[in-house]
Amino acid sequence: MVLYPTFIDTSQKMRNPNKKTKLVAWKDFYGDREFYKEKGFIPYQTYYVAQRSLENPVPEVRTPVGVNVGYHPMKSKEERIQYTELENQFFQGVVYRSVNMLEWMMGGPELHTISAFEGDELVGSVMCWQTGAVERLFVIPRWRNKGLGKFLITKGFEYHIKNGRKEVYTLVNEQDKEAMMLLESMGYTFPVKLELKALDV
Repeated sequence: MVLYPTFIDTSQKMRNPNKKTKLVAWKDFYGDREFYKEKGFIPYQTYYVAQRSLENPVPEVRTPVGVNVGYHPMKSKEERIQYTELENQFFQGVVYRSVNMLEWMMGGPELHTISAFEGDELVGSVMCWQTGAVERLFVIPRWRNKGLGKFLITKGFEYHIKNGRKEVYTLVNEQDKEAMMLLESMGYTFPVKLELKALDV
């Protein structure tokens, strides 16, 4: 209660006035659910936690012809801008991610990005975290239905297996049926449902 007014004031000062801005809170995370309700947070989106054991065999997926896939360190500012612009076009998530946010994430203990390039053009990517996450998967439209998404996911699996992890997970929007079907085909199950609440700022 004491921190909330300052938090709202700071959020309003930081927000981009040209973009719709929402504060979001997971109903199922720790915290006072009644507090969110009292402050006017309303249901916004529903997600599933998708999980997969890495002790199950990793499916064999052929490398799609015409792309090079590998670790993408994004060392230059130009690469990070290119990545962020493309990800925000195609990633069906709740958060618009800025270059600043990407750079902040890259400064953390472990972020391993695997990307696909057709020549010099970035055409798809997936991110892996030390927690076991395989997330932020996107593939540009002309490369969809060619196995690239599945191939990127298997590369994420291989990365986590190499680092001794036994399980991977991601969040998937309940409305994104295509993504849910893809994950299910890669051996994921959906044991937990989460409700995201939001408040316009």
